[in-house]
Amino acid sequence: MKVNIGSENPVKVNAVKKAFCKYFKEIKVKGIKTNSNVREQPLNLKEIILGAKNRAKKSFIDCKYSVGIESGLMSFPFNSGFVESTIAVIFDGKNYFYGSSPLFEYPEKAVELLIKGQDDVNTAFAKLFNKEKDMGKKGGAVGELTKGKITRTDFTELAVLMALIKIISKEFYE
Repeated sequence: MKVNIGSENPVKVNAVKKAFCKYFKEIKVKGIKTNSNVREQPLNLKEIILGAKNRAKKSFIDCKYSVGIESGLMSFPFNSGFVESTIAVIFDGKNYFYGSSPLFEYPEKAVELLIKGQDDVNTAFAKLFNKEKDMGKKGGAVGELTKGKITRTDFTELAVLMALIKIISKEFYE
């Protein structure tokens, strides 16, 4: 089965492979560079979903399924005021299937840098953790915040697994 993903980011490609391999055999996953058509750092759930949906639709080329993945911040009424979520959207050429990762609270220092527009997410977390800038293609902020217990791949895989529910358990949705 051929599955395209609207990103060439190895974290996202590996998360899709891991999720689909739990339910399907002989999976070929191909990353395709796409644009989400939302800002680089989405700041609400609607924008995160739209970005993932756009990526899924744009990468649906000669495949059974395509997957769009988008991460972003959402307003949260406590503490730092923002949490991150990753949304996965699977597209079969006709229907969209949605899934989400768990949420985690952004540190206040990172929120300040992002909301004030001083830095993008990679730069803000690189400063916060004193790490290299390209964390999003590795363990990600969630990897740093969980001391390596949950990587960005794990976090993203959960969103894809949640999107697969309606496909693998379709008898409950008919």
